[in-house]
Amino acid sequence: MGIRIERISINRGGPLSQDFNFEPGRLNLIYGRNETGKTYIVEAIINLLFRTGRNTPWILKRTKSQEPTIRKWKPRGKITVSGLEDGTTVFASGGGKLEDFRNSGRGLTDELSRLMVIRAGDSRLSASGDGVGDDILRTYLSGKGILDEVEKNIKQETVKKAIISSSAIEADQKGLIDDRLKALKKVKHLEELQIEVDENASLATINHLEKTRRNIDGQLRELEDARKHRAFKLNEELRKFELELEGLTSESALIDLGTDISLFRAKLKNLNKIEDKLDNSGDEEDNFNWVKKAREEYFSYPEIPKKESSMNSICLLLLYLFIPTTVAAGFFSKPLMIFSAIGALVCLFIRNRNKIESIPPLTELHQSKLEDEFKRRFQSELTDSAVLQVKCQKLETEHIQFENLRDNSKQLKLDIETKRESIQSQFHVITGEEISAEDWDSRIEDIRNTRKEIQEAILSLSGVLSSLNISSDSYLSEPALVEWDQKRYLILGDELESVSKDLELEKHNIETLKTKISVATGLSSQDIRQLLTALEDRIETAENAYKDFTARILAENAVYKTICEYRSLENASLEEALESVEVVSPLYQVTGHYTGLKMDSDGYLILTTAEGEEFPLEQLSTGAAEQVYVALRTAFAELSMGETAFLILDDAFQHSDWDRRKYLVDHVIGLVNNGWQVFYFTMDDHLQKLFDKSGREFIQAEYKSISLI
Repeated sequence: MGIRIERISINRGGPLSQDFNFEPGRLNLIYGRNETGKTYIVEAIINLLFRTGRNTPWILKRTKSQEPTIRKWKPRGKITVSGLEDGTTVFASGGGKLEDFRNSGRGLTDELSRLMVIRAGDSRLSASGDGVGDDILRTYLSGKGILDEVEKNIKQETVKKAIISSSAIEADQKGLIDDRLKALKKVKHLEELQIEVDENASLATINHLEKTRRNIDGQLRELEDARKHRAFKLNEELRKFELELEGLTSESALIDLGTDISLFRAKLKNLNKIEDKLDNSGDEEDNFNWVKKAREEYFSYPEIPKKESSMNSICLLLLYLFIPTTVAAGFFSKPLMIFSAIGALVCLFIRNRNKIESIPPLTELHQSKLEDEFKRRFQSELTDSAVLQVKCQKLETEHIQFENLRDNSKQLKLDIETKRESIQSQFHVITGEEISAEDWDSRIEDIRNTRKEIQEAILSLSGVLSSLNISSDSYLSEPALVEWDQKRYLILGDELESVSKDLELEKHNIETLKTKISVATGLSSQDIRQLLTALEDRIETAENAYKDFTARILAENAVYKTICEYRSLENASLEEALESVEVVSPLYQVTGHYTGLKMDSDGYLILTTAEGEEFPLEQLSTGAAEQVYVALRTAFAELSMGETAFLILDDAFQHSDWDRRKYLVDHVIGLVNNGWQVFYFTMDDHLQKLFDKSGREFIQAEYKSISLI
């Protein structure tokens, strides 16, 4: 979307009688008469967004060569800008400026404010004769500023004029050239000393032994790191197995689960037995129902009363005697109480047995059918009602037993299902799966085997870790350069000991070389190792210095020649940029007359028409030149930044006649429609009407107008 101002907040000050708070649209007109604060707002925006002072377009103090361009006051407020970074950026008094983003990848230049602000109707880009100038054109269209910046870093003329061939650099022995020759001499001197050191057998042997020892020592350190890392990895693996073992179901839990499974199967076996019995209960139930019905029929006829026997009368008398005696004896004699109770029960039994019942008068045919059915069902004769009564009582007892079996079956099924769900739930917690009953035992066995394997792995890892003999605080989590090899570690240890002994034997042969090396290196030491190392370092430093001087000379000479080549092509590039669509299109849109631009030998711009006419920019009327400056500003800004932004126009069209004003306003509308955000400050009633008409017609909701009172 480009760079846009999202909010302007300026505290009252100067002629501004109240705080100015504004959330702008894409096109914004701020109208105000003299002394209403319009100019104060413009200069406040400049102060908050751009750099002011020396080397900027906004001069606060008068100098010998320049008049001040804005007044020296310090407005307070803040401006919120989007499009510079993620979110919004707030610019406040004493804070950063837009120019600070020139190196942020946004493409903003040091001359940013010169493009984005027209102050007090002065739309010129520079103070040159034509209002643009050669420097401005080359800065924005040809990259001259970059070339100048690069050339500043090449300060020595001897480097610029040096003649480079494949084998030599020819130039006056000054500056870098002289530094390079001195570095070369130092390299040769040190290399000669190095040759002398290498030709001495003892010293060469020491040097070789030192390198060998360092190499072996380095390998041992790498192996030591490998051992520490190996210990770390083993410990991590051990911890992993321990955590995995902790995550497995304990043996006690497995035993409990096995007990539940055994109980489940026992209940299931019991249920199967009960159901087998119930499956065979159908005939018994049918017989029981028939006997009940037969008994009802058998006793449904009127009884024939009989005279009670004398035995029944005696039993009744004794019954009346035993019952009170049983109750009374309960308070003083337990044996008597038991005897009396037994006597009462015997009398009651004899009376009931000897009681003469009435036999229902059955028809001969019906009685015969009952007796035949009874015999068919029970393979016995129905001789009297007592036989039928006994059979009914027996079947009733069996019926009650079957009913109890059914109740037991229901309860067992409920218990079995509950136990099954409990076992399945335990398996789901253990394995995360639904395990069928057939696989319960095998899965428990699998878990036991897994526990056993992990326990064996833990035991094995613990032994290996212990053999490494590394304390836990010495573990190394970072991978080593090599793998741990105990055999190689022992071999290298022996080699290190042997090399160290040989090194000590050779040390007495090197004393005569210490002085020379000490002088060459500037190091005062009796340690030959330090002296040899210092010599190698000095040789390397001298070689690097020589290479650096050579590379710098070659690079600066090549860059200078390239800059010279680019400068020869600069005018052609500039002409091509002036003829580009990005410059010509807005020029024609604004002026409606000029179709091209070119530059004369003095660097001044000349405008051309479709008919081939040419008009120097410096000779145009103020109003016509104003149109050109506005068009060039927007073109240069878009080319420089690569995106749209905002423009601050302070009575930028006040010098144009009424016809040209219409073109300029239309150009502003076109800029807004192309993504630009425009702020136009004016005290001109005619311009206010033009913007109001065009803004409401073409921009609509994105047009905002404010009148300062």
